[in-house]
Amino acid sequence: MPLATCPECDADIHVDEDMDKGDIVECDECEARLEVVGLDPIELDVAPDDADDDYDDDDDDDY
Repeated sequence: MPLATCPECDADIHVDEDMDKGDIVECDECEARLEVVGLDPIELDVAPDDADDDYDDDDDDDY
């Protein structure tokens, strides 16, 4: 099972071999939500907040 490093606390994280870019994992040590950003080697980065996904920049409603 491949190992990656948590960018928040430097803990080793075991990730599945069938992970794809964009998949989300959680660090067991600091509970950070992490996104797979690289596959060879496995690289993780802090995942964007769910609230950011719901924000719509194209709000062109007429009042």
